[in-house]
Amino acid sequence: MLSFRVPPEEAVRAKEAAEYMDIALSELYREALRRHINAILAERDAEIYERMPVTEDELALSAVSYWLPAEDWSDWIIDDDAEG
Repeated sequence: MLSFRVPPEEAVRAKEAAEYMDIALSELYREALRRHINAILAERDAEIYERMPVTEDELALSAVSYWLPAEDWSDWIIDDDAEG
């Protein structure tokens, strides 16, 4: 459970937005908080990447174009609805 105060004007705007979107006010606040936290953490991740970029070893598998089976296994498909 999380509880916090917002200015009355923001509370009115949030209620209007929730009604417009036909969602509960608590869902609006949860989604807004989730998006804000994601944005903050994305900035943090970008800063970490700048300090510690991906290494050649980590990029080794990026050259693989397709991750498919080496053989054609399509004839192994089992049709459970088939009679027989």
